Amino acid sequence: MAGIYLMFRCCHIGRAVVAGLFFAPVAAVQAAPSVEPVGSIPGGWMVVGLLGGLALFIYGMDHLAGALKVLAGARLRLALGKMTRNRFVGALSGAGITALLQSSSVTTVLVVGFVSAGLMTLPQSIAVIMGANVGSTLTAQIIAFKIEAIAPLMIALGFGVMFFTRVERWSQIGRAVLGLGLLFFGMGMMSEAMAPLRSYPPFIELMTQMSQPLLAIAVAAIFTALVQSSAATTGIVIVLAGQQLVTLDAGIALIFGANIGTCFTALLATIGKNRDALRTAMAHVIFNVVGVLIWLPFIPGLAEFVRDISPDAGADISEIPRQIANAHSIFNIANVVLMIGFVPWIARGIEKILPSRDVADPPLDPTPRYLDVGVLETPAVALALVRQEVLHMADIVFDIARRGRQAIIHPKTARLDDLAGLDDGVDTLVDAIVGYAARLRQHELSPQDQVRLRELVGIGNHLEVVGDIVSEELADLLGRMTRLGREPDSEITDSLVTLFRDAETALHTAVSAIVEEDTEKAQGIIDGKASFVNRLELVRQRIGDDVGMTEADIRLYRLELSVIERIDRLFVRARRIANAVMRMATPATIDQPAGIDPAETPSS
Repeated sequence: MAGIYLMFRCCHIGRAVVAGLFFAPVAAVQAAPSVEPVGSIPGGWMVVGLLGGLALFIYGMDHLAGALKVLAGARLRLALGKMTRNRFVGALSGAGITALLQSSSVTTVLVVGFVSAGLMTLPQSIAVIMGANVGSTLTAQIIAFKIEAIAPLMIALGFGVMFFTRVERWSQIGRAVLGLGLLFFGMGMMSEAMAPLRSYPPFIELMTQMSQPLLAIAVAAIFTALVQSSAATTGIVIVLAGQQLVTLDAGIALIFGANIGTCFTALLATIGKNRDALRTAMAHVIFNVVGVLIWLPFIPGLAEFVRDISPDAGADISEIPRQIANAHSIFNIANVVLMIGFVPWIARGIEKILPSRDVADPPLDPTPRYLDVGVLETPAVALALVRQEVLHMADIVFDIARRGRQAIIHPKTARLDDLAGLDDGVDTLVDAIVGYAARLRQHELSPQDQVRLRELVGIGNHLEVVGDIVSEELADLLGRMTRLGREPDSEITDSLVTLFRDAETALHTAVSAIVEEDTEKAQGIIDGKASFVNRLELVRQRIGDDVGMTEADIRLYRLELSVIERIDRLFVRARRIANAVMRMATPATIDQPAGIDPAETPSS
């Protein structure tokens, strides 16, 4: 029905059809005088038009933001990587990402997720949030344009491109245009629905109360917290201003309230997160509230200033929407300029207000740390959390490998029992990663992100195999040596440990290549196969040269060869991880199965 309605509206006949469907019963009951009494309003028209327009506005924003998330996924990751440089770059990145995603709430939730994941420090997150407030002003500037007349054309064009093209990028561009058209169409509906309120005394009296800044700020903050969209509040304020229902001063106060209300979304995002995430949300609250308090006494001066700099200042009340948008931009930009130099002190103050809990993370904890289902709607961030969880898994596997190397040196029964008990946690963690990735695949991912997700899951599986090799197979082999009552001599033990350390180093380097997205490191592991195989063959020959004649000697020899085989397989997994890094860096290999290297076989 919504699609039929929009098509009729695009042809300028849908309004009459909808009016006939929804309001004919009302007209029959009222016996329809042709002229309404002064001071009355068509309640059914207004409520349906206002709520319908607001729904289309928010739905359009959702379509626009969703398309831009997919289109800007790779750029978003690059921008997030640049945030770590300094606070000024962080602010610029936050502004740019918010301008792309058309939602400061989305950017703030992303930042909370990254801080919770340990990908960003508190001072960095504060700078990004400051920038996000600046980026949100672009939304106000866009919706201040009066282009409702071409909204049907944008809807039709976006719909056509979205549904009649098979190219993903063009489909998302069409979706963005469709969302923008729905946004402006909803604005037009709200504007028309609110027009009768200009002559409705109760509403005019209510709007005069908005001249009290504190009341206006409170009303806008509560509404924004309820709809979780400062853009929606901004849109309504601009519509009210366009219908001459709010003054510029009241509009500025309402915009201030929207800035405070949007903090509620960030606070919701901290539920179940760590203390750093809560600190980030608190920084958002402090920045916005302090900014409003700074400007509260200067609302009349700010209003006068934007009248002077806006087109046709003071001559036409229809320019108030543009003036409100300009005031919104000036307010947020000025706040960043005023406070960005104090980011380190703000961070330290928040850390004193919310001190760290003296609870250390238990070692080798296989519980997923970063798989936040709340950010699955933002695939670029969810993908980064998958990456972080894989790195968390790598830390656990590295610890298992270290214990395995120590067990080769001292194969004590208690040590081997402890090593064997570590595998279950790794299996649980990889299951969680695979399950999260499966849910993420249900959302829109760019082709490059599809490659990255597939390869990250493959890397997780490689790490799980490494855990199995060490905690199950190697522990079993060393246990059988212990029960045999025979151990390799010191030279063979040293050779095995050196070979194991080589494989262990290759694993560390491969994972480091993931962290740094360093293809040279990954290629170095791949190219190092021949050298490793040569070292492995030398150890194998030395063991063969020293084998004794007794049955126990032969059994020990076979166990030692089996240990070498497991070490070889560790290096193979390191190479496969390195190959995955190369594939993530070259998205042209989209159709290549994850983790498969046809030329990769254990040398044994």
